Amino acid sequence: MKKYKQTIKLEDGKNIILRQAETEDMDDVKHLYYVVYGGKYTLPEINDSDKMKWVINDPNYFWLLGEYNGEIVSSVIAIVDPKNRIGKTFAGIVHPGFRGNKLLRRKLEIVNQVLIKELDSCDLIYAVVRTFAPISLHEDLKEIGYVDLGIFPNVRKVQSYETHGLKAYYTESALSKRKKEPRLIPSVNNIYGIIKEKLGLENAAIDEGAINIPDKKNLTVDKLYIEKSKDIEWEYYKKRDAGNLLLAFYPFYYPELKMYTKNNESEVYIHFQEIDGHAFITGLRTGQDLILFFNLMCEYLESMDVKYLEIITPAYDSEMQKKLFAANFLPCAYFPALSLNEAGQREDYIVFCRNFVPLNFQGMHFFEGAKPYAMAFYKNYSEKLWKDLESA
Repeated sequence: MKKYKQTIKLEDGKNIILRQAETEDMDDVKHLYYVVYGGKYTLPEINDSDKMKWVINDPNYFWLLGEYNGEIVSSVIAIVDPKNRIGKTFAGIVHPGFRGNKLLRRKLEIVNQVLIKELDSCDLIYAVVRTFAPISLHEDLKEIGYVDLGIFPNVRKVQSYETHGLKAYYTESALSKRKKEPRLIPSVNNIYGIIKEKLGLENAAIDEGAINIPDKKNLTVDKLYIEKSKDIEWEYYKKRDAGNLLLAFYPFYYPELKMYTKNNESEVYIHFQEIDGHAFITGLRTGQDLILFFNLMCEYLESMDVKYLEIITPAYDSEMQKKLFAANFLPCAYFPALSLNEAGQREDYIVFCRNFVPLNFQGMHFFEGAKPYAMAFYKNYSEKLWKDLESA
């Protein structure tokens, strides 16, 4: 594809050059994020020069900058997973002197145009948006066509812990290919019911069966060890692609850490950003009881100062949902049509999270589309806490 470049006029009359990032822009881009966030921005695409250079030159990325009189004044990054035909936009930022001109909105519209219509590389594009972002941004995204899919409570820490919202833009093709009739536990159905109404989806099959929680007295779990290496990412891809891992679909993230047992019976691959304690499970393998293993894994990660842990699972496996729920993971988002299977169907996924710091929703600007998910999450949280207290 020819490098994108276009000049647009803002509402205040300024002419902005929109173009793709080049390696020579790295210092100026870093300066823009420093102006807005100080030294507290967390993403490695901005903080790690090697990662930044990779992103700029990787054909699966589309990094769109805004330039005014030679100064970089805005930035947004998009990435594509060509196998699953999904895209993600992130790291959107506008210099304080250029806000109020719909600049970020214009750029997101261009991203959709390029990835969906010009390149035909995506059936859907999703974004994660700070709940501290101005309401006007949420309104702009709604007008573009993004729908709210859930929240990530206490997912990041810039000034304080923030809850982010998950949004996605769907093409007609994405939803027409969707595999229907997910099988959900009741706590997940509380989340699904919200997006079901938004997108006009069918009712889910509900599994209200109990989960057998093992007695810790009768089971032992082997000690876990930790390894950090650049080779872990490639080891993970090899095992994932060979089908040797559970819960191994996690688009756009890669592991830097591996937890394992000495007998090699169990291993967990983890994406972890130490700057704010933010972690994802990108795949695991174990012969041990999953509920006990999840809890042991979480104890270890909490000791490493993990604050937020996330995992995603297909929406058609209610037994896995039960095990995650029993291990104190709570559903926080429901993502219809996220992956593309071998039969050409798009499959739904559920995002579960486990928080290691107290929930805090103060000071947030909940857009109307996101607030129902926060209420559903807290309902699940409080009901589970009550049941745990009753059975204690």
